[in-house]
Amino acid sequence: MKKQPWLFLYFAVLAIHLTAIAAGADTTRYLTKPLLIPLLGAYLLTNIHALQPAVFRNLLLTALFFSWAGDVLLLWDRYFLAGLACFLLAHLAYIGFFLKVRYSNPPRPLCKIPLILLVEAVVLAFLFFIYPYLGGMTVPVVIYAIAISFILLCSLHAFRFREQPMAWFCVGGAILFIGSDAMIALQRFYQSFPTAGIWIMLTYGLAQWAITEGSGRYLISRTKV
Repeated sequence: MKKQPWLFLYFAVLAIHLTAIAAGADTTRYLTKPLLIPLLGAYLLTNIHALQPAVFRNLLLTALFFSWAGDVLLLWDRYFLAGLACFLLAHLAYIGFFLKVRYSNPPRPLCKIPLILLVEAVVLAFLFFIYPYLGGMTVPVVIYAIAISFILLCSLHAFRFREQPMAWFCVGGAILFIGSDAMIALQRFYQSFPTAGIWIMLTYGLAQWAITEGSGRYLISRTKV
């Protein structure tokens, strides 16, 4: 996509936010986190606002909206479950987007059984590891883990990689998203580590950008066919 000022602002705010986490500057952290997703949404809209059909755009914007709501809610620990629910809705929107791409992207990409088994094996292994520490959060965390693994699986099956290299942005973003959420789970339920906040937000910020970038590039490429 065209490099717009919105994208520069996104990465600038992300850098400020990461610096605030490292410095323990809570006021700056609280001010910058809610700005990230709106800047990314503005970047997306400046590139695809007129593209049809609108369902693709609407699914992406829905995912970004619920991601923003989750970002805001997760600023406070007492709203953790509500934030988790918002991100679950965001993931469902991303899944819907990738499924829509797959079934409107002829010839339909082949099913990759070994990758499906690998992804689910990794997710199950992580769940078995973290399970003893989840307590009353077992069901929400399992549902969430299934949903986020489906983002990766759907992105892997949405594109023809040789012809559509933008797929790598989406797959890379999904992997980073899983990594970010895995670190959140480890920090909250197992054991925190000193730089957890920085790594969580760095991988999350890159994940959201990569999925947005890859998805936007795909939608633009459809108009050139």
